[in-house]
Amino acid sequence: FNCLDACSQATISYQRRRGQTGVNSWSPARRGFIIGGVTAATAGFFAFNTNLRAFLSLHAAQANPPVTPPGSLSATRFTKTCTACSLCISVCPTQVLTPTFAAFAPSGLLQPKMNYEKSSCDYECNACGRICPTGAILPIGLDEKKLTQIGEAELLKDVCVVFVDHQNCGACGEVCPTHAIRFTDRENILYPEIDKQYCIGCGACQLACPTTPRSIVVHANPVHKKAEKYVHPETPVDQKIPAGQDFPF
Repeated sequence: FNCLDACSQATISYQRRRGQTGVNSWSPARRGFIIGGVTAATAGFFAFNTNLRAFLSLHAAQANPPVTPPGSLSATRFTKTCTACSLCISVCPTQVLTPTFAAFAPSGLLQPKMNYEKSSCDYECNACGRICPTGAILPIGLDEKKLTQIGEAELLKDVCVVFVDHQNCGACGEVCPTHAIRFTDRENILYPEIDKQYCIGCGACQLACPTTPRSIVVHANPVHKKAEKYVHPETPVDQKIPAGQDFPF
């Protein structure tokens, strides 16, 4: 305490410390109240976020229902009988079958759908129906499967490069296994059109489409239909090559 003796004006003194002022005081009860309020607000925010996401997922699923595999007959039947065992997913050679979370909400959880952003359905395959243990996907023959219309493709002309930029593409038509996509030649540009009576909704065209977002997308048939079988047109008589005449090249 040398400062006390050194001060000639006696303006420095030593005394007991005064009680804490109201500014620095902190009540345990007040602390608990604030912490509890912050915790409740945080929990409420996350609960609201979760419910909002679930709500949006449900309405998105209803607005754009997922495509179910050939042999499932309908989305309603599929969700009632599928146990989400994932056996169909494990044997799918193209891995187009993908487990979902809320796509079939509120009926199904983790039930598979046809994910055409990832792959497409193999035209020569019916493995999922042969392995399904519950009958959610019935074992149908290849001939029947090739005419089962699980969805229909839609061409979005406001996105398609052929209609927007007037340049040839043809990717969708090259991969279509049922000849559902035909082209009309206008000034040396081939414009695609979809003949839906032949479309089975396999997703090959959607997967092959080079635009972002896709300019051709498959919409689910809630109840599966039967597509028409494409028959190659006969060559007109006047275009047939006479017997014994060689090709000109």
